[in-house]
Amino acid sequence: MRVPCHSLLAGVASCALVVTAARAQSVLDHPPNTPGAWVVPAGRAQFNFQHRFEASPAPVRKVSNYPTLILGVGLPRHTMVGFAYSSNSALAPAYPNEWEFFGRWRPLSQETGAAVDLGGQVGYNLAAEGVDAEVALGRRWGRLGLNGVARVLTDPDSGDGGAQVAVGGGATLRLRRWLAVQGDYVSLLDRPDGVEAAWSAGVALGIPTTPHSFSLFASNAVTATLNGASRGTDRVRYGFEFVVPLTLSRWFGARAERASPEATTPEPTGPVRVIVINRLSYTQPDIEVAAGTTIIWRNDDLLEHTVTADNGTFQSGMIPIGRSWSHTFNSPGTFSYHCTPHPFMKGRVVVK
Repeated sequence: MRVPCHSLLAGVASCALVVTAARAQSVLDHPPNTPGAWVVPAGRAQFNFQHRFEASPAPVRKVSNYPTLILGVGLPRHTMVGFAYSSNSALAPAYPNEWEFFGRWRPLSQETGAAVDLGGQVGYNLAAEGVDAEVALGRRWGRLGLNGVARVLTDPDSGDGGAQVAVGGGATLRLRRWLAVQGDYVSLLDRPDGVEAAWSAGVALGIPTTPHSFSLFASNAVTATLNGASRGTDRVRYGFEFVVPLTLSRWFGARAERASPEATTPEPTGPVRVIVINRLSYTQPDIEVAAGTTIIWRNDDLLEHTVTADNGTFQSGMIPIGRSWSHTFNSPGTFSYHCTPHPFMKGRVVVK
């Protein structure tokens, strides 16, 4: 199905630009070919290294590598810009170095109370010589997560600005906190000769006490750009993806002491509210309570965090993974706080 590229892209772009950003995703949240429009917080970067390889038949058994490097930088208003680069692409003849420059926006997130995750991306692919766009929709029920994508892609073979439409979806199932199985399927609505639907299947793992994660998978797609991840071949490739969030203050900012065991298990005497720390965020960043309320911060994230008052009136120290820390607010007022090693994590308690 080939239609004028600009008209279809306008429709997808209009949907993509009414969505906003949630926290960055680990590979435990998505399969390789349908990552959704993950976005990192402002002032933070995220590096994804996805590598696929295949071996030729015997007796040569030559190994061919297909790496894709993805770097995104978070900007204000829940947006992100970045690029994907592959040094070995099959998207266009005689154009092995595939570049994709993109912008993303993801405003709707279940983590912030929305019913679904909704995101979008618009980018330019140098190998295809045109604009590609995607709208991604996701929903999680406990351990099971499902996502769907609709893509409008520049046809690299048309030479006249034509476009192709691809649709697909994926699933992840958390077997354990650090372990998930996943798979996806994406197909062009009208596949040219020699192009198959793209698929993947694999396992993802988190690295305990760090924000890093990686996956091992099999797929018939070549690269991780929107265009590359929508086109399968008749060859199975095996690979991995490694995610590295980058926050300079984690290494060069102020360091907090570890919370003592005694400080993590107080006995509240009044009302109690619980705030979960997960995916590098306080899940209730703004909360209103009555005077005398004790708030318990429970660290369900993959690394340690703090609860540090901006004015220095309270300080949790480093809260270990799986542990909690609490503070009782006896006086009315507004109390802003942050995480010392991850200052983009912010919260506020309003005491009436």
